[in-house]
Amino acid sequence: MILEKQEANVRKAIVRFSRVVTLFFIFSNMPKVYKEKNLLEYMNYKIRNKKIDLLKFVPVYSVNVRNKKEYIVEIIKDDYYLTLSYDTFLNNKILHKRYVILIPRFIKANQETFEVLGLLKAEMGKKHDGKIVFCNHEYRLVNKVIQWFDNQVNLLKNRWKWYIKLNINEPIDKEYKKEIENKVMNYWIKKSNLSLERAYPKKISYIKNTKNKNLKFYDYGSLIIECKCNLLSQIIKRYVEDMSNLMPLLEKEKIKWFMKGIFAGEGCIESNKRYGHFRVHLTANNKKERDLYQKCLFELGIKIVQYEDYEEMIISRRENHIKLLKERLITLSYKKYSKFLNMLKKYDSFPEFEEWRNNLQKPWNKIPEEKIDKIVDLHKNNPNWPSWKIAEKVGGVSDIKVCRVRNEITKGF
Repeated sequence: MILEKQEANVRKAIVRFSRVVTLFFIFSNMPKVYKEKNLLEYMNYKIRNKKIDLLKFVPVYSVNVRNKKEYIVEIIKDDYYLTLSYDTFLNNKILHKRYVILIPRFIKANQETFEVLGLLKAEMGKKHDGKIVFCNHEYRLVNKVIQWFDNQVNLLKNRWKWYIKLNINEPIDKEYKKEIENKVMNYWIKKSNLSLERAYPKKISYIKNTKNKNLKFYDYGSLIIECKCNLLSQIIKRYVEDMSNLMPLLEKEKIKWFMKGIFAGEGCIESNKRYGHFRVHLTANNKKERDLYQKCLFELGIKIVQYEDYEEMIISRRENHIKLLKERLITLSYKKYSKFLNMLKKYDSFPEFEEWRNNLQKPWNKIPEEKIDKIVDLHKNNPNWPSWKIAEKVGGVSDIKVCRVRNEITKGF
């Protein structure tokens, strides 16, 4: 009995010591700017930028991928970071390993975040496998997701492992196989700027259940990126699921940003003038997701038809396509947007499309002149005000835009 108590005390001492060492390492390496930042200024910054608190998505237990055992997650929080940790034990209850991650407490609730939320909802792996997995065939979208994780979650680019998937059977001809593999490898390394050292040993994978034998000239396959971190993957998957379910209740602007990501990942354009089929398809594997997308589009005034036990929903009728055009919901994917515009051109001429074509030369996101004038006036009357304060007073402009106007004032209009 005495020996058991002594062993228990030793185990507790080891755990406490490991926590102290971990926290010392974390806070000694914290960027200086976060240590010196005034708390009141930080809180104003947080409220102004409408941040999302990641603490809401931290699970009570971290679940082991293999044996499904649950380990209590300990949380140390402040206004900047979340320090999350859990201990695993051997069968004799001796401490086996301690896992610790440090992530930002808040992420910005801006356009980029909601667009990436839509992309992750559409294209991220959802099963519990201890990894964050994202797949897409457009390099701009892959880069957008990587950059968002870097900016918002401090998940650096060099943490991602990757490989390429081709939608063809593995070629028997060795020369042809070498040719297409070199082609797609060079393309993705150049476009994504990922390190070859971070690629999996099997860099190219093929599909068996297809009749495709040859790779099309402009086909470079899909890039699959993976980051193995069990606790972080659980947080991100819970964040994507919970935030997505809340979308129909949020402002229309945020719904629009979210659906842009959904269309980029799950949208498909059908254009057949011969049969009169001008339709936009949206794919969702389960009814819960289909209901979610239908509610979001309803909030934007767009009607989508859902069929029983069919994974594709359809947006037809010209008036709905005009709303998709005006809300710019298909613009995130360059390839799909190009197909969408070509589909609209096959309609008989109609006033709304002609109006849109006539306005092509006008920047769609240009700030009105009266807001520019207001920025100039506020700057002249309050030269020491920070840019964010002027942006708040003007409304509907970003800090960056205010900075640019101020630079122009300094140079002289």
